[in-house]
Amino acid sequence: MYRKVSRFLIVVGIGALGFVGFSSLRETAEAQVSGRKRPNILFIIADDMGYSDLGVFGGELPTPNLDALAKQGMMLTNFHTGPTCSPSRSMILTGVDNHRAGLGTMPDRITDDQRDSPAYRGVLNDDVVTVADLLKDGGYHTYMTGKWHLGEDEKRLRPNGRGFEESFAILEGGADHYGRVGFGPGAEANYARNGDIVDPPDDFYTTKTYTDMMIEFIEKNRNTGKPFFGYLAHTAPHEPLQVPPQYHQKYLAQYSAGWDQLREARFERQKELGIIPDYLELPPRWSTVEAWNSLSSDQRRIETKKMAVYAGMVEYMDAQIARLVDYLKEIGEYENTVIIYFTDNGASWRDFSSLPDWKEWIEEIGYSNSYENIGNPDSFTGLGYGWAQVMTTPHFGAKGTMAEGGTRGHFFVHYPGKIKIGKNSAFTSVKDLAPTALDYASVSRPGTTYKGRTIHPLEGKSMRPLFEGLAERLYGDNEPVAFELYGTVNKALYLGDWKILRLGDGVWGDGDREPWKLFNLGIDPTEQHDLSQQYPALLERMVEMYEQEEKGWGFIPVR
Repeated sequence: MYRKVSRFLIVVGIGALGFVGFSSLRETAEAQVSGRKRPNILFIIADDMGYSDLGVFGGELPTPNLDALAKQGMMLTNFHTGPTCSPSRSMILTGVDNHRAGLGTMPDRITDDQRDSPAYRGVLNDDVVTVADLLKDGGYHTYMTGKWHLGEDEKRLRPNGRGFEESFAILEGGADHYGRVGFGPGAEANYARNGDIVDPPDDFYTTKTYTDMMIEFIEKNRNTGKPFFGYLAHTAPHEPLQVPPQYHQKYLAQYSAGWDQLREARFERQKELGIIPDYLELPPRWSTVEAWNSLSSDQRRIETKKMAVYAGMVEYMDAQIARLVDYLKEIGEYENTVIIYFTDNGASWRDFSSLPDWKEWIEEIGYSNSYENIGNPDSFTGLGYGWAQVMTTPHFGAKGTMAEGGTRGHFFVHYPGKIKIGKNSAFTSVKDLAPTALDYASVSRPGTTYKGRTIHPLEGKSMRPLFEGLAERLYGDNEPVAFELYGTVNKALYLGDWKILRLGDGVWGDGDREPWKLFNLGIDPTEQHDLSQQYPALLERMVEMYEQEEKGWGFIPVR
């Protein structure tokens, strides 16, 4: 699946730029006249789920339904997300860089220097238009359930103010999966239905309720003759680790083997499956990860329970996605639905419950993270570095970083009879999702204006040529794609198979002293071999490209 060094540029023509309005209506009318039925489009997003967690990506986690869909579709093994949730979601919905969309950093990390800039509003700004708005204009029903995290204080910032006809969302970035408390000390958990704050239902559990609501919305309008766009943003398996009790004990024996053994097993399965080159060597354990056998028996017991509960959360989500797919089959829409499943960023390395203020808060609200209670509605815990390295196999780094472990996500598309079945290792990113949806919907991309306001044009490309086997690549060797987050030292630029990375944030590098590194991901997706000394001219060229991109974003560094 992996190339050595790519030498050819494939140019694929995607729909022309144009003003959404007349052109969208014209294309819709043409589809009706020709008898073409435009497909439904369904985005399904997992939260903080690792690259190797799906069975088809090497994991031992119980994902039979997702694996079956992936095997019947196309898997992208080189798909890139943002490093954290809000920035990533801003790009998913707009096809525009997160700075231009207003999420140059996480909302809780905006500094005084950044606060007045449109690039750091902490909400999805008015300089972009969402794919939901465009599809709604183009004749689609638009539905959203699950995690929003793109603005909450005003109705216009909530899903129904950004193009969704029906929505049920948690407005913040996370919460108790049973809907009772927010994510951490002082945090709230606000749920909104069609823009209005509501109480969650009595039988609320995130994964089930978000699926229920998506089915309800589709059912409500399924006889109108209009296709739908669904945005199902699960909060599973994001911490806290909570799942119905029948899942608590199922995987204890499996995960008692520990993170060292399970990471090695995933790595070997990835080779067998063709996810990674067979010549790769298993990267060393991160410096932040202790050897499993060095842990005390009590520590191993607790860590085993946490990962077993995580596996249960994933299995439960897999079953709920299967329930939605079965519903689509029941109503005759399965074969006419483009299902695109992916994760929003790399696996989380944090266990917030280990922090002193969190421990105090957990005790204050009457929760307990005792071994017996882990996984229950009144527990609140996460995984940590050891399991995060397993989940990001074979990559370096995790959520929050521009390393591959933070941004390379598992991905597949399923559209029966319409796409090529198999794997593709072409570079793609979250910025390509909105253009792909517009392409399948026969809705034109906007230019620089939308309903009287100036906007940033979409930056991504439609992945449809990849899906249908009409192209092997989306981006040529001279088309740079850059990303940055936080305004610290957390930057990357891709150019063909090449990547430059400057990673000095937190424990992952040396702060402002951290130099740029250069990797060839076609040969070394694990980012173990820095080639900056061997190819200084290429490094210099790519850094210049990155700096040019950064200027265009309105980038403001943390001082």
